Amino acid sequence: MDLPKPPEDHDLKNIIDKLAQFVARNGPEFEHMTKQKQKDNPKFSFLFGGEFFNYYQYKVTTEQAVAKNNNNK
Repeated sequence: MDLPKPPEDHDLKNIIDKLAQFVARNGPEFEHMTKQKQKDNPKFSFLFGGEFFNYYQYKVTTEQAVAKNNNNK
């Protein structure tokens, strides 16, 4: 299985990575709130199935695993 490719745009990658961390920590409600607040912002199009949706989902899953692993220590 190939890992999803991150965006080449460093600003967009940072947005996706930071949001994934917050969603992993704060739950799906945080993602829902962000979707509502950023629905007209093209930088957040990945939340609605945009080009980097798979990368975003991968990052959320990875961050959740890291957080779970850290909690088990």
